[in-house]
Amino acid sequence: MKIILSPETAKKLVTKKCDPDSINNFDPELVNELIDPIKTFGKFYFRYTVEGLEKIPEGPAMIVGNHNAGITFLEPFFFVAEWYTKTNCTDPIYPLTHDAMLAIPLVKNLLMMGGAMRASHESSATILTSGRKLLVFPGGNHEAFRTFKDRFKVDFGGHKGFTKVSIKHNVPIVPLASIGGQETFIVLSKGEKLAKLFHTDKLFRSKTCAVSLALPWGVLIGPFFHLPLPAKIDIEVCDPIYPEAVCAGLKTMEEKVDAMYNAVTGAIQERLTAASYRRKLPLVG
Repeated sequence: MKIILSPETAKKLVTKKCDPDSINNFDPELVNELIDPIKTFGKFYFRYTVEGLEKIPEGPAMIVGNHNAGITFLEPFFFVAEWYTKTNCTDPIYPLTHDAMLAIPLVKNLLMMGGAMRASHESSATILTSGRKLLVFPGGNHEAFRTFKDRFKVDFGGHKGFTKVSIKHNVPIVPLASIGGQETFIVLSKGEKLAKLFHTDKLFRSKTCAVSLALPWGVLIGPFFHLPLPAKIDIEVCDPIYPEAVCAGLKTMEEKVDAMYNAVTGAIQERLTAASYRRKLPLVG
């Protein structure tokens, strides 16, 4: 198993000029070199599982998941590592990513060479019209910093734009349910009043300024990275949801958007609820 990148790939990672709005940054060589280290670390530290990859249809699709673990969000890496093991990197998945993450030196190239693009309707259209798969977490920081007691709840915060994209391009939505990441730290409060006080909406495009118990900080205030506790992570792919089936008989766009939103969040919530019943203890799983 390679623990570090080959010199050639490492050089590309440092020197490549990536465009956050381009679909052409994906580098299968980099991804192939990272798959084994990601899987080895994830299975040892988080004992993660990924089920249901066979449910992802061929061709363009939108994969929509719940957002956990603040900005230390590792579930997508484990999910795509298993997908690329299955497909041998022949069917790329393009995650939409917050501008703040694409502004971090070196990290931005790592993400974009792994397929990440700037979160926008334009990026979504580029991905889907190219016949590719899009990965999106509509809940963003609103959901990522939900309190510990609400860790088994889906909360997209009413963000329904993804359903309009699915309907417009007539592509299926594949719900993705992840559980465990929200146990890698303990969110006490979303800190929405603090967010207004500190203007995090302008600084980080975040309406939350969460108060958490997290390593190595002890008490952590704001949307910052933390050292995750070794919580067991389970990821499940749900059956695809097709707009033409859900929206049949509906006339207005508002009705169609609401129907798709409820279908997707309902599917994820059903899987999270079922998984929560199977979990015996936080962290342990």
